[in-house]
Parts: sequence; C-alpha cells; structure tokens
Amino acid sequence: MKKLVITLFAAIGLMSISYGQYVDQALLFSQQNYGSTARSKAMGNAFGAIGGDFSSLSINPAGIGVYIRSELSTSLDVLGFSKTKSTYQGETADARNNNFNFRNFGYVYANPLQDAGSGLVSFNFGIGFNKLNNFNQTISVSKTGSPHSRMDVFAQNTNGITSSSLFDENSPYQNGIPWESKLAWENYLIDVANPDVNGVGNQYQSILYQNELVNQNLTVNKEGFLNEYVFSFGANFNHKLYLGATIGLQDLYYNQSSTYSENGGFGMFDYSNSASTRGFGYNFKFGVIYKPIPALRLGAAIHTPTFFDFKETYSSVMSSDLKNVSTNSDGVHKAESPIGDYGYRMDTPTRMIGSIAYQFGKKGMISFDYENVNYSNMQYRNGRDGYNFSSENTTITTIYQNTGNLRFGGEFKPIDAVSLRAGYEIFGNPYKSTIADPGDPTKLITQPNSNYSFNVLNMGIGYRIDNVTFDIAYSLGHKTDYNYIYTSADPVKYQKNNNEIVFTLGIKL
Repeated sequence: MKKLVITLFAAIGLMSISYGQYVDQALLFSQQNYGSTARSKAMGNAFGAIGGDFSSLSINPAGIGVYIRSELSTSLDVLGFSKTKSTYQGETADARNNNFNFRNFGYVYANPLQDAGSGLVSFNFGIGFNKLNNFNQTISVSKTGSPHSRMDVFAQNTNGITSSSLFDENSPYQNGIPWESKLAWENYLIDVANPDVNGVGNQYQSILYQNELVNQNLTVNKEGFLNEYVFSFGANFNHKLYLGATIGLQDLYYNQSSTYSENGGFGMFDYSNSASTRGFGYNFKFGVIYKPIPALRLGAAIHTPTFFDFKETYSSVMSSDLKNVSTNSDGVHKAESPIGDYGYRMDTPTRMIGSIAYQFGKKGMISFDYENVNYSNMQYRNGRDGYNFSSENTTITTIYQNTGNLRFGGEFKPIDAVSLRAGYEIFGNPYKSTIADPGDPTKLITQPNSNYSFNVLNMGIGYRIDNVTFDIAYSLGHKTDYNYIYTSADPVKYQKNNNEIVFTLGIKL
C-alpha cells in the first residue's frame, strides 16, 4: 500500500532531487505567514513585542495582555493577485492566479481588575482565527524540442518487472508495482527491450527513436489554506510585565492537480494526477513581554510543534494518441489508477521568537522580530498501514536546515487619528546549500535551492474615529525556488510575485 502512495505522489511532479512529494509537502505545511490583520501585515508582522493586535495571539500570546479595552475585529483580502514565472531548459512560461480570502475574525475580552493599582492589573481572554497560509497558485512549465522524455523515466522505473505482472489488472495494487509503470504500459508508451536474463527481470525502453525530441508541457493548480483557531489568555502586571498563552487548533486543506503532456513525431500523451490532503492539528504557544522602561518593549515566545493528523486521497489518469505506433486501429488509449486514500501524522518544527520594539511617545514606534525554525526537525509518523516514514524523515534531515526569519516594521502618526506604516519580511533559506550525492554519498553536490529566497515588502495606513478603526495594507511578496517536474529532469526555476490588499475593521467595545 505504501509503495502505491509514494509512487502516486512522486508522479505529481514537484520533487526535490527525486526524494518524493512528502519531503516537499512537509516544508509547505510548516511555513507560516502571520499577517492576518492589516495593521500587523503593514508592519511586517513584527508584533512579538507590541501586542494589542489580534495577529499577536498567533505570534506572541503575551500581546493579548496589552489590550486595555475589549475589541472585535475582522479582516479580508480585498485583492489578491499572483504571477509565477517558470524557467525550464532556457524556456519561460507565466501563470496567473487571483485570490479572495477571509483572513481573520477575533474577539478579545479585556478584564480590568477592580482597584488594581499595582500587581495584577488585568486578565484578558481571546478567541477567533487567523489565516497562516494560502496555498493558491497556478504553475505552467513548457519546453519545445526537449532531448529528455518522461517516457524514458517510465521505462527505467519499470526495469525488473515482468510483463505478465503489467498485464495483470490487480498486481500493481497488490504487489507494489508502480501504477505509473502500469499506466505507461497500458498506453503503449514503453515496451520490453530485453527479456528477463539471469533473474533480473525484463528491461524496458520507451517508444521513442534514439535522439528523438519532444515538446513538454506541465500545468499545476494548487489551492488550499492553513487556518489557526486560537484560544488565548494573558495577564498584565503593573503595565510592565505581560504573560500569555495560546491553544492553537490548525485546520489545513490542500489540493493539487497537475497535467503533464508530451507530443512529437510519435503522437502525444497526457498524464494527470490529483491529490487532496485534509488535516487537523494542535499546538501550544507561550510568551512574555517586558517593559524595562516605558518606551522599550522586549518580547519572547515559543511555539510547540503542531501535531497534525492527515488524511489524503489521490488518483492518476494517463491517455495517449500514438499516430505512428501500431496498437489499436485509431492509436488512442487510456488507463486510470484506482482512487486511493491514506492516513498519517506529521509534526512541524518548534518555533522560537525574540522581539524588541521602541515607542517614540505617541508619534510612532519601530519593531523587530527574529524567528528561529529548524526545518530538519519536521517529522512524519504513524502511517495507517504501519509505515514509519524512516526514509522520508532521513531525507528531511539531509536537505533541510535550521534558519531564521527576520521581520521589522514601523508606524508613524502625523495626527492622532491617522497611522502610516511600513515593514519588511526576510524568510531564511530552509534548504542546506549542499547535500550528499545520491549516486555517491561520499561527494557533496549543490542544491538548486541554495539560491532560495523569499522576501515581502509591506505598507499601509490606519484611521481611527471614536471606537472604530479602519486599516488597510498592501503587500508585495517575491519568492524564488527550484523544483523538478519529474525525477532526473532538469530543475525548474520558479519566481512568484504575490500582491495583496488587506482590509481590517476593528471595533473597541
């Protein structure tokens, strides 16, 4: 069962040096973007030492202790637009995506204590949700006249398998033979090159002539979200020390569908994969904010791993139209895998955040957050069929590393009712620059993702009238990373630009 799962996910095509989809997926599900309110987003989400904003309940829960009045707030993306540019074997392609997201809804109850002149001044509670990630993205990759073909990979992965096993309708599912091999065989994309000799099994080849060129195309559609439902409480001691804790319940949905196709003198084939993951997890956050002097705030927070329980479904379809291959009279073929499902658990890494903020009277402030995350500690476990993911966990340790994310921002008030804000986020590289060569573990090779980068520029404005606040933020994110459309292919460079406009309405109660 597990071999089928790995085969189908590997076939989706977004792989890290052929280590499998689960390794990439671990990073995708572990990265977080905290800016659920417009104020936090505009200031680069550097709210670990500031507090008083609902986003801070997912960053440093001590921030809930800063509230002196109860508040109800809600946020949404009034505009979300992204473009991903891919570069593959020197050829570029663009794909665009529009998003509309409900980002935040929260309520904080500020509970000042009667006659609290010193000591415990207030004890506050909060409940709501913050959106921590948006997975929506469309990718397009193409290459005209490529010397590489995925059919050669189909053949290589089928070597050693008897052709009689491929004819058997049930054997791939029962015996762990890759469904990718079964589908390619049913579509006449591969054939036996050499029969079984000395018990090593049949050797296979693709239907292409030597040095035949093909046109390659890949389209990937991703959608989904990571929401965190927070239950927080915090205390204010002498308006000098703030303590807080959050119970976080995370709801994750991720769906990816892809279609890879090749065409040329042989005809054409399409290979479509779809996979959907649904998960629920929990974590705990603890934080402190301390004011050694009224203008200076120091913050620290720790987030436990999120302990996820995942369930996923997946399927594959392959079809071909082989103009110059004698099979069916019309040369048209189609085969499908069964619809599969699987369950497992995953733990994200621990996060530690240190923060500092300085307030310039009532005119403004600046703030800095540094977040440390060791992505090599991501871990899968408890496959439903008893699989322990030891290979995937070893690979995670091999290619990912400890890194830091830096967030900083500022706020300036030209008049009491208006706030001008700006911020910047720099996400550290989660990938090690070099890894052991899979073909020769004694040698080191450079990962394409040694050039990974992810930065976000933010700005915004806030307006307050009586007990109502209106905040709006604009965010421009740029991410560059590298991946593979299938094993042994050349790496693809992806450059994603993401534009967002976030609006928040807050009401002081």
